[in-house]
Amino acid sequence: MAKVEKDPFRCTECGWTSQKWVGRCGECQAWGCVEEIAAPKKLSLVPGHVTHKATPIGDVDLSAAHARPTGVSELDRVLGGGLVPGAAILLAGEPGVGKSTLLLSVAAQTASKGLSALYISGEESASQVRLRAERIKAIDPLLFLASETDLGAVIAHIDAVKPQLVIIDSVQTIGSATADGSPGGVTQVREVAGALIRICKDRDITLLLVGHVTKDGSIAGPRLLEHIVDVVLQFEGERHSRLRLIRAIKNRFGASDEVGCFDLSDAGIESVLDPTGLFTSR
Repeated sequence: MAKVEKDPFRCTECGWTSQKWVGRCGECQAWGCVEEIAAPKKLSLVPGHVTHKATPIGDVDLSAAHARPTGVSELDRVLGGGLVPGAAILLAGEPGVGKSTLLLSVAAQTASKGLSALYISGEESASQVRLRAERIKAIDPLLFLASETDLGAVIAHIDAVKPQLVIIDSVQTIGSATADGSPGGVTQVREVAGALIRICKDRDITLLLVGHVTKDGSIAGPRLLEHIVDVVLQFEGERHSRLRLIRAIKNRFGASDEVGCFDLSDAGIESVLDPTGLFTSR
């Protein structure tokens, strides 16, 4: 017998639940988004399709698991060596802190080594990103750029470019026509991130997801997002200071207590081995 949900109604935007239907969500205050939760399907015990045959652990190929340096030394140190093929990395930070600048630099460094990189912007037009790339000297023929907000279109770009690195800026702006709710909502973020992670892991593509933060500094979206990625990085900094910090909150490939220091300027972002100079008045 299927277990009956304690709260049979859920908000498709934020995941808030209620024992009865209401027109307005009691958490995010959105209208018309509270829907009845469908009865759970019976668990199937029929064997499914095997994507990869089980292998003795000593015979597992490690050639595709070695980290590739990003070209940004402090980021490499925080990551535990660089970008691991098939890894899913979430970089969260406040607007304007420099997330896009950092990842555009990483994409250009990747492309300069002969590896294709795909940068998907859901917040800016391609021309806006191109202007920033010119300013920080991040132009390379193997760095591909697209402005998209639809998951299907993003997957089509991945199929066409066949990149080694995919950057999604940001995951909250990408929507799926087959998922409930609107882009940025809990359900949409969960489904979009899950689909991209499955595709990239299957193809050994490194995936970098940009995430937003809430007013209290926590990562926006479902908590599940932090669980399904391999690395969670918090990007911090004050608007009046050039100093930027990246903290590893979770890292399956290295230490989770590393902190990297960076200098953000009009020319781009650079690693800082000794940040004391950035604290002195200029």
